[in-house]
Amino acid sequence: MEIHKLLQRQINKNVPLGLQDDPSFQSFIKTVNDSYLSFERDKDLMDHSFQESEKEYNEVHENLKKEYELKQQSILNLYESLTDLDQGYGSINEEEKNDLLFISKYLSEQIAKRKETEKKLFETVQFLKTLLENLQSGILVVDNNDTILFVNQYLCDIRSINASPEEMIGKKTIDYLNEAKVLFKDSTAYKKRINEILLNKEIVIGEVLETVDNRFFERDYIPIFIENQCIGHLWKSTDVTQKIKSKNLLKQSEERNRIIMNSSLNAIIAIDITGKITFWNNQAEIIFGWKKEEVLGKNLNETIIPDRHKKGHQEGLKYYAETGKSKGSVLNKQIEQLAINNKGQEFPVEISIIPIEQNGEVFFCSFIQDISERKKVETKLKFQEEKYRNIIANMNLGLIEVDNNGIIQYANQSFASISGFEIDELIGLNPSKTFVLGKNIEKMKAKKKLHERGISDVYQMPVKNKRGELRWWAIGGAPNYDDKGNLVGSIGIHLDITEQKLMEEELEKEKIKAEEASKAKEIFLANMSHEIRTPLNGIIGFLRELERQPLTDLQKKYVENSTVASKHLLSIINNILDISKIEAGEMSLEIEDFIFKDVINNVVAVLEPLAKKKGLKLISQISPEINTVLKGDFLRLEQVLFNLVGNSLKFTNKGKIYLKCEIVKDSKAFQRLQISVIDTGIGMEQSFADIIFNKFSQEDKAITRKFGGTGLGMAITRELIQLMKGEIKVQSEKAQGTTISFILNFEKGDINNIKKVQEEINVDISGTNILLVEDNIINRMVAINSLHYFNCEVTEATNGLEAIEILKNRKFDIILMDIQMPEMGGIEATIKIREELKLQTPIIALTASAFKSEVKKCKNAGMDDYITKPFEEFDLIETISRFTNKQFNTIDKPVFESNEKLYDLKILDKISRGNSEFVLKMIVIFIDQIEEILPKAEAALSSDNFLLMNQLIHKIKPSIESMGIVSIKDEINILEIITKEEQPVKEKITHLFFQIKQTLLTVVDELQKETLD
Repeated sequence: MEIHKLLQRQINKNVPLGLQDDPSFQSFIKTVNDSYLSFERDKDLMDHSFQESEKEYNEVHENLKKEYELKQQSILNLYESLTDLDQGYGSINEEEKNDLLFISKYLSEQIAKRKETEKKLFETVQFLKTLLENLQSGILVVDNNDTILFVNQYLCDIRSINASPEEMIGKKTIDYLNEAKVLFKDSTAYKKRINEILLNKEIVIGEVLETVDNRFFERDYIPIFIENQCIGHLWKSTDVTQKIKSKNLLKQSEERNRIIMNSSLNAIIAIDITGKITFWNNQAEIIFGWKKEEVLGKNLNETIIPDRHKKGHQEGLKYYAETGKSKGSVLNKQIEQLAINNKGQEFPVEISIIPIEQNGEVFFCSFIQDISERKKVETKLKFQEEKYRNIIANMNLGLIEVDNNGIIQYANQSFASISGFEIDELIGLNPSKTFVLGKNIEKMKAKKKLHERGISDVYQMPVKNKRGELRWWAIGGAPNYDDKGNLVGSIGIHLDITEQKLMEEELEKEKIKAEEASKAKEIFLANMSHEIRTPLNGIIGFLRELERQPLTDLQKKYVENSTVASKHLLSIINNILDISKIEAGEMSLEIEDFIFKDVINNVVAVLEPLAKKKGLKLISQISPEINTVLKGDFLRLEQVLFNLVGNSLKFTNKGKIYLKCEIVKDSKAFQRLQISVIDTGIGMEQSFADIIFNKFSQEDKAITRKFGGTGLGMAITRELIQLMKGEIKVQSEKAQGTTISFILNFEKGDINNIKKVQEEINVDISGTNILLVEDNIINRMVAINSLHYFNCEVTEATNGLEAIEILKNRKFDIILMDIQMPEMGGIEATIKIREELKLQTPIIALTASAFKSEVKKCKNAGMDDYITKPFEEFDLIETISRFTNKQFNTIDKPVFESNEKLYDLKILDKISRGNSEFVLKMIVIFIDQIEEILPKAEAALSSDNFLLMNQLIHKIKPSIESMGIVSIKDEINILEIITKEEQPVKEKITHLFFQIKQTLLTVVDELQKETLD
């Protein structure tokens, strides 16, 4: 930057070097330097003007000398010029007017005066320019033609003009300030307002304009008049963004404070030093009832202060105004006081009064809370506390409080009574040392630690009282805390339960006796079941074999009747066992989907021939509103219906029997059904109807002799209905008939989930090598005939010892093991086979007992499954096929007709996040993997390479899980474990592998059909 020489000398002389490089100082010097340079230019211009005037004067002077004759004319012309230049020239006399020297001298004086005037004018202009240039506002001065006469740097900066003020002077504003239409938010209004101001030519102060970048300019306008003529315009622009923002923030803060105060749960009231109300928030309106508009400006004494306190309030304000102190200690603390509302009702309040000084004025801000409810609660609590204190003192429960050292601090009268001490004697005693027997000292220490951790508990303990008597106390212990939450000890509540303990001991003895009796009954029933079922198994088995022989019609009839009789006998045995199972809690329900109409039709189809034989009509009526598919134990439902309809057939000689099914309640998920069996039979007295469900109950012996029966059917029926959460009732009239109704709730089912069991035996178990262990020759013959029919190889053993000897030398595919045998029973034999011989050959129990306890013994001994005698041939063959690899050639287990998929792609869908291509790709990879792994695993199984098989199964396990194939999850886990054992059992591995294989191949087939096609 070029600095004026004079300025440079002043800087060098007066300004320290360190300050000369300061950016702020340099900016100031630039402004001053520009003023110097501008002054220099104006001075040169003026000097040039004076030089030209002087030259002209000299020429005139020379002309005067040369052309004297023109003197008068020149003087005249000069006189005229002086007249125009100076109005005071007319005072010169005529002699002086003709004196050329005088005129020249006079002219020189006037020129000197003009120079002085111009100099002062220039200095004034320079001062004003410097002042305007350094103002913290943008200044723009234009003439009437919109030509820029002056502009300062500040305006260039705030308007982002890329030009210096010197460059802009003499130019049009449109060249630099045309961006206003895009700078300000409302450009149309901006332009309109400019035109309006220029038209009015009146001073405008403090207009605020907002820019598109959220800045704010304050604009002033001053029209420039000279001799009542407007010659230009001065515009002043100031950036007030920070000022506006601060103002807005202050306004927001004030609004926020106002909202907070109005939202406060306390009433907030402000008064000045005279007691006039200046603020009244919303909560004050709610508490006191007056609206803000009603109280502002009023004295507080006129509103919420009761009459008896008004004088004290006024004196307190006066005292504070005189001394600056409160009269009494009411300021800056919470006090409770009475106030009144707009209805004149007094109520208690909690008030805090804060004195505040602001701008030399004092006012008081009161925070007030209505404590009416709290006072009511406190009064109630006080009453309750007194009541409970009386209860504790007089209740039958002994109460003591001990400190952290276990010393009694308080005891009520009841504790004194049960302990044998007086209350005064108890204070200061250690209850653990006084009452607790030695063996329970450690137990009390453990209880103390629990209380220290804040844990309460209840326990029973034998103790000794003051007289040394042994007593039993029930003790409830809990930690005791003070108001600050510090543990100060514990509280114990004590009840003398000595009499109850004696009763418990007696009850325990009776319970043991009852359990022993129940166990003896169970053993008796198991033995009875075994003794009856064993010959019955032979009878049913040989009848089955007879049915396969060529028979005459009469022989077929005899065989059929014998079969019916044997099954009736089996039914009686089952009824007895059902009652025992129900009593023992071993009866459970199998919940599955079934077609309700099929159950009813099945019962009718079975019993209708008996009805026709007696000349009766068996009619079923099913409400069409009953859902087609229900969920429940349909076999137990059939058993109930067979019992009820069978009874009606038995006790009805003429007329009709109705089986009615109606809806009681229907909802979206459930139906409540009422099923009724109505007959026109012999009926019964209503008094007997009330006890008909008792075991072995019939109305009289004559009926028993005539109609037969055990009297267990109705008892079993009621137990089964109660097991299904239902209810049953009987209405009967002697010689008129009987109506038995029961109500059950059923969940609505899905037709796709119905199972259809394949009843035909088409399983190929040919060549299966079976060891049959059975002591009863008849049962052996029945089983051997069935097994030979299916081309099995059977080896016989009459007891467990024989079986073990045979197994030491031979291997079998499966073992059929009776339970009760002489010398060594099936349970003991199985344990020896598993533990001593280390054989894992599948063992199926042949048991005449269906009790859970018997089945559990079989499972615990190591047996794989069980079949109840007398067995159905289908059950026997299906079970053998399930535990040998023969099953995989044809049928594995009951076939299900269901549309339910064996896989679930939810996991894949979740991982893919909706990407169907990813899901399809994963399915293709899964199918390829299964088709590759299964043959390899089967080959590894054939070559006894179980380690390789384990690795292959482990490899496909994650894929199986990701495809949601949960039906073989357990089998996969078991197979993975047993293939790693030191001595793997091939039979089990084979069984599991082919089960897994069949499921996986089914899944692959489903995926190819439903997903990839």
